[in-house]
Amino acid sequence: MDKDFLLKVYGSGYDSDAGPWNLSLQNKYLEYMFAKFFEENFIVEKNMCICNIGIGAGYWDRYLSYKLKGGYLTSIDINELACRQLKECLINEGNPNDIRVINSDVMMIDDLDESFDIVTMVGSSRLESGLYKTILEKVFSFVKKDGVVYYQSLDRKETKEDFEDLCNANKMKIEKYLADNTYGFTAQYWKVTKY
Repeated sequence: MDKDFLLKVYGSGYDSDAGPWNLSLQNKYLEYMFAKFFEENFIVEKNMCICNIGIGAGYWDRYLSYKLKGGYLTSIDINELACRQLKECLINEGNPNDIRVINSDVMMIDDLDESFDIVTMVGSSRLESGLYKTILEKVFSFVKKDGVVYYQSLDRKETKEDFEDLCNANKMKIEKYLADNTYGFTAQYWKVTKY
């Protein structure tokens, strides 16, 4: 474990650039809502396997890891630093769960040997990719039949109808939807099932 690296990464999350947002009530509320929507709409059963697209600071991946009941979590991010940070944090925390970290552009992954019970993509991952249809189709392709996707969007241009059309074209059924405008911007939350 590289403690100097962890201290540097932790410090950069609260420096003058990132700190105001990371410590803001708006960000804390979004983190709460990610977990609340998951808790209210998703059931993690024994030996289920989860995949998360977009590690970011790794908080969501660590949250998901503690939901595991004998399965494993696969976390994917294009950013090498985000992947290293998650790995180092898991070691430092003594996280006992089976977590696989893949440093890759999700669009370039064609050789995953498994499909997942739950796939999540929350926060800014989809927006940062600059993609819409193709990245969501990739996310859908990772889910096994009767598996579920948790997708959360902060994209002001994305409409509920656009996402519904994409789901219908990819044999995905919307089970739950929530639009939340608490802080003056719309956050949309979806649970979709592959049929």
